[in-house]
Amino acid sequence: MLETLPSLSALPADSLREADQAALDAGHRDGRRNVALLVAGPVIVAGLEALLSRTPGIGTVLQLDPDTLHTPYGPGSLDVVIVTSDQWHLLRDAQDDKAHPLPPVLVVGDPVQDRRADFGDLPGDGFLSLTDLSQDGLANAIERTLAGEVPMPPKLARELLSMHRIQIPQAHARVTTLTPRENETLQLMASGLSNKQIARALTISTHGAKRLVGSVLAKFDAPNRTAAVVSAVNAGLV
Repeated sequence: MLETLPSLSALPADSLREADQAALDAGHRDGRRNVALLVAGPVIVAGLEALLSRTPGIGTVLQLDPDTLHTPYGPGSLDVVIVTSDQWHLLRDAQDDKAHPLPPVLVVGDPVQDRRADFGDLPGDGFLSLTDLSQDGLANAIERTLAGEVPMPPKLARELLSMHRIQIPQAHARVTTLTPRENETLQLMASGLSNKQIARALTISTHGAKRLVGSVLAKFDAPNRTAAVVSAVNAGLV
């Protein structure tokens, strides 16, 4: 059963932190996934908690306080952070904390509409649009994010590419040479396909698709798919 924690104002900070950690530890003892929410607005928080409460395999769900993002929980306590696109920029500095790395980050909403940050500089391991926000859609996005597939709706991928065509100066383009297979992979990544979908499209194994995606990321020196595709657009490769 999903366990949610008290509001941030209900307990003193130290006591709340201890309660958080105890609940996270309990979730993992039961073999479930712990989820952190970085979300503004009680309506969206309540909606996500309701969806997560009906999702099998979810353990503790807690709300992150933007003011205490750099106060880490125990290593591996959190399995995924769900952040709404309007709060995504708050994770910019947290991703640089090498001693306490962020878990995979699933971005929910419309980052193009919010226009708060340069997406290539932010941690993003998966994306879910509000139109796809359902119990099944959220569960699928979490699983794919944790599997390293970087789910991204094709519409969102196209919007991100269109926006960055306007905002990124061509003078900063990175010269990158791709093999024909890597170029095919890049185009599929730009369309928002997962590793499994890329494998099917190229008629190769999922392992082979993952290797190709990794090769593309390495050639663009990109930390994630979003950054790689943005760099590719800037270089005129997409």
